[in-house]
Amino acid sequence: MKILITGGNGSLGSRLAAPLVRRGDEVTLLDRSTGPRVRTPEFERCRVAVADIADADRVSEIVGEGGFDSIFHLAALMSSDAEENPEVAWQVNMIGTRNVLEAAHRHDVGRVLFTSTVASYGHMTEDPVPVDAPQWPESLYGATKVAGERLGVYYHRRFGVDFRGLWLVATVAPFGSTGGASGYCSQVYLDAVQEGTYEFYLEPATRAPIIYIGDAVGALIGLHDAPAADLTRRVYTLSGIAPSAEEFAASIRRVLPDTEFTYKPDPVLDAIVASWPDRYDDSASRADWGWAPGYDLDAITDAVIPALQAAIKG
Repeated sequence: MKILITGGNGSLGSRLAAPLVRRGDEVTLLDRSTGPRVRTPEFERCRVAVADIADADRVSEIVGEGGFDSIFHLAALMSSDAEENPEVAWQVNMIGTRNVLEAAHRHDVGRVLFTSTVASYGHMTEDPVPVDAPQWPESLYGATKVAGERLGVYYHRRFGVDFRGLWLVATVAPFGSTGGASGYCSQVYLDAVQEGTYEFYLEPATRAPIIYIGDAVGALIGLHDAPAADLTRRVYTLSGIAPSAEEFAASIRRVLPDTEFTYKPDPVLDAIVASWPDRYDDSASRADWGWAPGYDLDAITDAVIPALQAAIKG
């Protein structure tokens, strides 16, 4: 199978490419940069197409020449970066998504996987949040993702594009993405290993819903591979765990007991993170394509810290 991953050199994209290559897929990574966030042996077997996702002609050219069966559309500007650069966020998250869907339609790509976010819900009081709860995001990032979902469903209904979306919670990984309001979830591990200290920009009790990167990759592949006849909806939810900042600190101290943690809340970022619900109804994901998370907080800590230590040691 020929697969294109937009944002393919990023934290999630570079990790998604590895198992796809291992199972025999031909993978092309579309990104602004030529080097991956995470370099693996499988990366050397990928083709890299350098492009701006907001350049409609270039995206269409790449898709047309590639003859792809599927596209994983991961390219996006995350929450805090979107707040600081709203025009860039609009170009990447809105125009870029439209470009991918239009190219998929014009060049007969069989399937488009779109990563959305539970931040699209905004502040909710229901626990867990129903999968079809009203979406009133409190960030520009969330607003662009809601629009992307709706546009994908439109392309499905109007043109028959097999659009499949996945609401992701914050994804934790060694050297993971740190550009969003949830970026601390990965950065805290790196700073704990390298510096022995970390300053949270959150209140100690502020929680964020998270999953481990391996669970996120498995979910994307699981939804992609699911037979169309088994799917009951176009966009699915994942629910992981929701540790507080101080629970992150306690889990890390279990492995690195001398790490020092301090708290200097940023009002904007703390409000964004605090607006995210802790749990989401992912029963459809479990029933339709077998989603099940594999990592709790201590298991994430036990996976991330040794990986960072090994990479830093060289």
